[in-house]
Amino acid sequence: MTEDQPPAPGHDEIIVTAPDGRQVCHSRGHARLGVLAEVVVTFGELGTRWQPDAVFQDCWGHSYAMCAECWQACREVAQARRPALVVTDTTTAPAG
Repeated sequence: MTEDQPPAPGHDEIIVTAPDGRQVCHSRGHARLGVLAEVVVTFGELGTRWQPDAVFQDCWGHSYAMCAECWQACREVAQARRPALVVTDTTTAPAG
């Protein structure tokens, strides 16, 4: 891991970071339309593999650029299935 990469997300955690430059949304339809990503979403292990309450298993450990609409839909599904979900959002500067 390099200094400019956030730590890997933990169990029941999603890390949200700002996209680098002008990335398009990961959604195939949005990418075709040129919809720009507003966040990059990195998934931790959201459950125990192959258990009924696990969600987005193929995404665990991977990052995806998403527009606001896709991130909102993804977050709603994850929070509904994983009530202990922690979303670490590093897109805003800390207050101070």
